[in-house]
Amino acid sequence: MKMAHSMQGIYSPLPQSISDSDSEKEISMEPLCTKYEPKNKYENVYRQNGHGVQLEDDVIKIKRGASKMSTARKIAFVSSIILCFLPIIIFLWVLPCTELHTCPVKILNWKYQQSEIELKGPIYLVNGVYKSNYNLAVMYKGSFNSPKALKNGVISFMGLTGSVAWDFQQEVEPLKIDCGSIDTNGDGNLDCLLLDKKGLKAIETISGQALWHAHSAEEKALISNLDMPVVITDLNKDGIAELLCIFDKTSMLVLSGKTGRALANIQVRHCEQIKDLCKIDGSPEIFSYYCIANSSMDLHHASLSEIEKSFANPQYVMKVTIINEYQETDIYTAGNRRLRINNSIYCTECKSFMSLMGMDSNEVLKSWSFPNAFIMNPKPFSFKPSETKRAQLKGHLNGFIVKIWQWSEHYRRLRPVNKRSVQPTNSSEAFFSTEVSERVVLITFNETDVQVINASFTEINQVCRMEETNCQPDVENQRDSLLVADIEHDSSTELVSFYSSYTKRGGDWHLTSYVKVLRLEEELPKLYAAK
Repeated sequence: MKMAHSMQGIYSPLPQSISDSDSEKEISMEPLCTKYEPKNKYENVYRQNGHGVQLEDDVIKIKRGASKMSTARKIAFVSSIILCFLPIIIFLWVLPCTELHTCPVKILNWKYQQSEIELKGPIYLVNGVYKSNYNLAVMYKGSFNSPKALKNGVISFMGLTGSVAWDFQQEVEPLKIDCGSIDTNGDGNLDCLLLDKKGLKAIETISGQALWHAHSAEEKALISNLDMPVVITDLNKDGIAELLCIFDKTSMLVLSGKTGRALANIQVRHCEQIKDLCKIDGSPEIFSYYCIANSSMDLHHASLSEIEKSFANPQYVMKVTIINEYQETDIYTAGNRRLRINNSIYCTECKSFMSLMGMDSNEVLKSWSFPNAFIMNPKPFSFKPSETKRAQLKGHLNGFIVKIWQWSEHYRRLRPVNKRSVQPTNSSEAFFSTEVSERVVLITFNETDVQVINASFTEINQVCRMEETNCQPDVENQRDSLLVADIEHDSSTELVSFYSSYTKRGGDWHLTSYVKVLRLEEELPKLYAAK
């Protein structure tokens, strides 16, 4: 056959003497297919032993690739690939937590200290990088003996741990702060408005960076002599609410909430001076301020519509309502009880009084007096009722938290030993120190009973310039040193507090401030049990 002749040139059997086979049986090759039409009869050349061999009419079938997979095998194959990548997806996007690189945990009681500053209230909750909890923001002033030029400012603490989130430093002492009224840049987070003797500025709460300073319409100069503003409507239609503040104690200035630029100056006629501009509780479109004229002071109310008319027309005379009724400001409410505070301002030798009353009458249910003392602004609290809490707290689900300072009658002159001590800057200046006892008291009640629990007691060293009645820590800075709030959005209640004190280390007097967070709903039953 032609096939046999053709294959003879390709293969010839080896003798047994040089073969590794057990037999001299020839190996035959049979055609695998019968139809193959090469495009060129010389295209398939088989090289063996260095010679080209031409395959002319022989038909050789070459089987390439594997057979097609069945549907079941395809499903199994795809599933195996998915299973390979599934653990990676789970570990990258499902299991990891987005907050603080750890799984969510409950806030723990913590205490943090910061050197060479005096914290001054109020305490504000602000948004931070992590959305699961709030951070804290509070003003501070530098110590008497701090050598830093930028020793004042605002500091933010992380709500879960107390670590410093950011520290906005400046030269002048901050006077007032408001971190709960306006979002000046439209990012969804409320910003802080900070007031000092140089003017007003807006601070972003995530990074602690200044967004703007209040400036004139011509943008040539910063504006000073401002009071803390209130938020009004968006008058220039830029998407951000405007600010209204007292300017130079005689007029009202409208500032752009977005840029801090002055938009209008509203004259307040018939008043020699105005002060204490604020919104009326329960009436967001009514503003009040005190008008001083002819040696008398009256409370005035002005509506938002009147302010808008004055903004649109500088010649318009704003209509106001004179309020003659007396409004008590030192009464605080929790549940069905009221707490009245009576302090003798700037008189540490005088008594302070505290009275618990019913909601509908002035009948005093219980009263306390404290000699040589000052009572800070109380913080009301209320727990959500549950059978467990009622049993743990004996039905005392409402109450007040009060901080009280009591001075000793002993003053001593400080004797500095080196340049870092608290020391006079001239020969006539003198520093004195005295001891202050700080108590934090919890007053809780039910329908028939009142409980008073001493939550903490701290000894504080206060240093004063005697001639200036300038002290650190200052009682005025402690008025709002308490905050009752839900820091971690879990409907629980935390108590935030701070205090400052001078301590003597190695002959030097150093000012240190402390911030504390206490899980109130967990700790209060322990205080009841320990009583």
